[in-house]
Amino acid sequence: MKSGYSVLRFVLKRAPDGRLTQEVKRCGEFGDVEQAFDTARMEVLREWQEAVNEPDPSEGPGRIVEIKIKDTEWGYELKRDHQVLSRFWVHDNAPAVISGV
Repeated sequence: MKSGYSVLRFVLKRAPDGRLTQEVKRCGEFGDVEQAFDTARMEVLREWQEAVNEPDPSEGPGRIVEIKIKDTEWGYELKRDHQVLSRFWVHDNAPAVISGV
């Protein structure tokens, strides 16, 4: 039996030299996969609400922007138009071992 699941938040951040780098944050440890997916869903909904209520100031006035949540097999993605803003993915802390490999 698996020992548990983690929810990980992935975002791209701009480094001081201008390059994009991935930042990963652990959002919790859970005993069962349902708890992990519920937490991932609640976190992406919270970020979606923030994105809707606080538009990006770099976008021109009157520009229509689609902010949506995409359900994936690993968790959820928050997207602005076609750009992924963040991902909340469920990670199995003890993946199955394939014998003989």
